[in-house]
Amino acid sequence: MMEHLPVLSTGEQDFEELRRKACIYVDKTHFIHRLVYVVKSKFNFLSRPRRFGKSLLVSTLKCIFEGKKELFEGLYIYDKVDWNETNPVIHLDFSRIDFRGKGLRNAINDRLDAIAAANDVQFKEATIAAKFEELMKKLHQQTGRQAVILIDEYDKPITDVLEVGKNEKAHEHREILRTLYSVVKGSSEHIRFFFMTGIARFAKASLFSDLNNLTDLSLSDRFHNILGYTQEELEYNFDTHIAATAATQNLSRKELLDQIKFWYNGFSWNGKNRVYNPYSILRFFGEQKFMNFWFDSGTPKFLVELLKKQMIYDISRKAVSPLMTENFDIDNINLYTLLFQTGYLTVAEQDEFGLFILDYPNKEVEQALLEYIMAAFANSTEGAVLAKRITLAVRSHKMGELMASINTLFASIPYQIFDQHQEKYFHAVLFLAFKLCGFFVQSEVSVSSGRIDAVMSYGNRVYIFEFKLNDTAENALKQIRERGYYKSFAGQGDKEIYLLGIGFSGQAKEVADWKMEKL
Repeated sequence: MMEHLPVLSTGEQDFEELRRKACIYVDKTHFIHRLVYVVKSKFNFLSRPRRFGKSLLVSTLKCIFEGKKELFEGLYIYDKVDWNETNPVIHLDFSRIDFRGKGLRNAINDRLDAIAAANDVQFKEATIAAKFEELMKKLHQQTGRQAVILIDEYDKPITDVLEVGKNEKAHEHREILRTLYSVVKGSSEHIRFFFMTGIARFAKASLFSDLNNLTDLSLSDRFHNILGYTQEELEYNFDTHIAATAATQNLSRKELLDQIKFWYNGFSWNGKNRVYNPYSILRFFGEQKFMNFWFDSGTPKFLVELLKKQMIYDISRKAVSPLMTENFDIDNINLYTLLFQTGYLTVAEQDEFGLFILDYPNKEVEQALLEYIMAAFANSTEGAVLAKRITLAVRSHKMGELMASINTLFASIPYQIFDQHQEKYFHAVLFLAFKLCGFFVQSEVSVSSGRIDAVMSYGNRVYIFEFKLNDTAENALKQIRERGYYKSFAGQGDKEIYLLGIGFSGQAKEVADWKMEKL
């Protein structure tokens, strides 16, 4: 029964509250001990996608430096530190300050005033940068101990106002933050430890030009698992929840774990270690059923608009330089940098040339993002419903029903948009429809004799597609035959090869003509 299971910490980002409520806590304090007391890294930055536990990590650090020993009983760090060595903490959480309502500068000013009042500090300075500097110095002087600076979701004032096109507000917020952080390096003598979290990893020149000694932990192998749940952590900490959910789902433990891994595992920043998103796991065990949970906490509107503008619909298996994953620049937004840093793509592997191969981390992210992209490209929220019809049509090998469902999708595309990118839209909608159905589909497949428009597999059947805009299906079939597109797929045991020629009508926005023949 759910009421007898250990308490899940879903939505809880305050370490003290989590411990006092006796919630499940996956112990990450060995990483904190290594960072603070062994490596003794002073200025640190960590980038991870939303809902990955960044705020809980910051809250845990705060409790350690405030000497709240009783909260850490039973955890790795409990007997590893001197709990009497406390430090004053300056905690700025940009997810909680009202920068939209008050304006960013005023919101920061109010937060600094609140921290000063709580520590009996009287400001002489007026600007936010000068107040920040004064606060660090006076806390050090008053307590005899250096200040700890914890900045959570530092980039939220920038990423929350990004738009496709001009970004005046993002630029304005970037300059305000640059001014604020400019005083940190010069105040080093007053700082015991500096830790900053965020989603985007902005180029140092654009935001941290004066903080060039910042250690970026984001791609560090040593700290890869500081956030997220490893497979071992999942099985150990959620053992009773796994047993209860397996019983509810009528699955064996192994069957359930395999499904959990397929749905929620796979996030990686080095192509070797893989972790689960904590939010998805906590929600899953709370609901005891497989659903898309991560997307409930925020829809990728800006990302989808950018994908649509650039006419990109297949983002899987993209090879990029590791440098491309590091620096986010609002003046020149790289789509794959953004997709990686926000967690929609992850490092599947690193190839022999040192390039990162980016891919969807798991079923949850792939399915949800594909639905959003389909809704944007086809201007329809019925993508998932139509995908079911397409699935049934392919499974039963009823191509007439397949074409009818595809035409329903095409009919929803606004004429103005469709008219600009007719052929591209045909490709995009078909590809997305097949992917949503879970079929293995490849777009624009290069072979020795040319480039196949699409190849889709189901069971022992392989479908080779050639599309023609304002032309006949017969001419499309003729191209497949003459160029021998099928040759690399023939002779594969019991595979059935089907050639599909499709003639699209740009004026009618539909599949006007189609023909299929078995090889």
